Amino acid sequence: MIIKQKWNLRKLLVCSKRLYRSQKHLVACGVFVAAFLIIGVYIVTNKEEFADFKKTNIIVKTRLSQSVLEEKGTGCEIPNLDPFSEDAMMFKKEPSKIVCDGTDWVNCYRSKCMVDRDILKTMKDVECTYRDIIYVNDSYYYLGEAVVVKEAESYALNKSDHVKVSCTGTDINGLGLISSTWSSYKAGFRHIPLPVRPDLKDAYNVLFLAFDSISHNGFIRSMPKSYQYLIEDLDAVFLNGHSIVGDGTPAALFPILTGRDELEHPDTRKTLAKDQFLDHRTFIFNHVKENGYRTAYFEDMPWIGTFQYRFNGFRHQPADHYLRAFFTEEAKSRRKWWGGISDKHCLGAVPMYQFMLDLTEQFFSLDGKKFAFTFISDVTHDDFNMISNADDAFLRLLMNMVVKKLFEDTLVIVMGDHGTRFASIRNTYQGRIEERLPLMAIILPERLQKLRPEALKALKYNKDVLTTHFDIYPTVLDVLDMKKLSNTYKVPGSDLPRAMTLLEKIPKFRTCGEAGVLPHWCVCTKWYNVSRTNPFYEQVAKVLARYIDGISDEKRDKCAMRKLVSIEWVLQQSPNDGLLKFSASKEVHSYLGNPVKPSVRAPNEYYQTKIVMSPGNAVFEGTMIFNVKSNNFYITERDISRINE
Repeated sequence: MIIKQKWNLRKLLVCSKRLYRSQKHLVACGVFVAAFLIIGVYIVTNKEEFADFKKTNIIVKTRLSQSVLEEKGTGCEIPNLDPFSEDAMMFKKEPSKIVCDGTDWVNCYRSKCMVDRDILKTMKDVECTYRDIIYVNDSYYYLGEAVVVKEAESYALNKSDHVKVSCTGTDINGLGLISSTWSSYKAGFRHIPLPVRPDLKDAYNVLFLAFDSISHNGFIRSMPKSYQYLIEDLDAVFLNGHSIVGDGTPAALFPILTGRDELEHPDTRKTLAKDQFLDHRTFIFNHVKENGYRTAYFEDMPWIGTFQYRFNGFRHQPADHYLRAFFTEEAKSRRKWWGGISDKHCLGAVPMYQFMLDLTEQFFSLDGKKFAFTFISDVTHDDFNMISNADDAFLRLLMNMVVKKLFEDTLVIVMGDHGTRFASIRNTYQGRIEERLPLMAIILPERLQKLRPEALKALKYNKDVLTTHFDIYPTVLDVLDMKKLSNTYKVPGSDLPRAMTLLEKIPKFRTCGEAGVLPHWCVCTKWYNVSRTNPFYEQVAKVLARYIDGISDEKRDKCAMRKLVSIEWVLQQSPNDGLLKFSASKEVHSYLGNPVKPSVRAPNEYYQTKIVMSPGNAVFEGTMIFNVKSNNFYITERDISRINE
């Protein structure tokens, strides 16, 4: 490769000399040469940046097994974080309002597209040209032949769910000398016949409503109306101990949609396997389709697609209704990043999030049993504060679902793939923890709740134990009576399956290792011994001793002064150091960790100590909080116990 690199460089220098002879190309030449050299260095070294799937998978399994052996039976204590803490609210900003201008001339409902009635009231000689956006694979699509439709005539979606449409017309009150034009992209649902399946009459629908980069606490802060409605009106169960199992969106969606992590799939990364594609048959869409379901997978922002940014994507679309080709074509016309809020977040006259929610709601008006996964990134990925724009729209969708009685027979999962990964809040202790605790709220079908009350009871029990994205796959299969497809893999040394249905009680003694969570992603707190050389060792013990002695201050004439005789031990509660120091600069770090940064210090530190005091060699244990900012300890009588007579 190095020899070839030099030969290319020689050719490049010849080319650059030719460019240099033209003064107007001087700057272009410099940029071109610099870019080539940077790319060249990257080509030579890039193999070091990427993990070997087979070797990495072996290392991951070994580390998980070691974690199981070290921690088996200890369980998991989830950090209790205040969503509205000072650290969190420092980064809560009022977002820019998304306002989309103009009026859409054409709307599509199900398989029919036609000009809006209000447009026909103000325009005449309206003529629209439709071109189907036809999917081939995740990297290629094409536009169908142009079809002209006039006035109130409709266009039928047959070859595709999506169209590129442009219209012309003149003002109905004008002289007809000046015409108006409009163009955009529209989506509906072409007719796909389903097999007659009487046995599915009592089966349940499934709806995932997912947001990119939204943590459990972030949703509470930024979507207060929706959160309150989910809790109070829909009795949604929010999983307080739900953990990610890896870095980024693929590490969330692979387990949820296939029951396996990405290392357990064939290597289809663009950098190392250009002709390998993801097998759509391994995804849950295909499993439920084979059982007679209608399926949909809606995801926006195609340039960072979950299965296309690092991977080659699918050769065959994974679901009946799929937006990959639509958004890839639509992205060509949008100025996005340099066009301001409207260009970046609008699709025609509606916000992108509204388009996604509307299409999802429309999907559930189709016939047959339905399975949908809607993943919204546009309003969350780059600025976690922007999701507040969608609060009212999301609330309306939930209310509409109640009116349409969809909750009677639909499993609804409202989720995030992970918390914020790149914003400044992640540099704080709370941000580190929140990244690893994504939003996960589950609403069981009302009919299932009546038929299986023990399932709802188990789900509510599990809200405060360690759960992961691996558990969502078997939970969905459980609801659909398809448990035979569950992945029964156990981490070596574990007595528990890595993935467990949430409709059965998960043991509280479950550890990160047993659940398939590596140490640098594990949020479970543990008590660590404080070294005798650590200044806090004596300081914590003395604080407890002074407090105990101070309790009897008012009765000093009757009570002897207590003094510290010895310190038995001092413990500090903290997540593992690998989590606090974790920083990923290479792909392999997202699997194996890279503890190179200084630990992020929590605003409040928890300590326990056991001391012996005179008179009487009284033995006390106490727990206290040390506030880093104020440099003060906080303790109450309820935090102290005497453990001898």
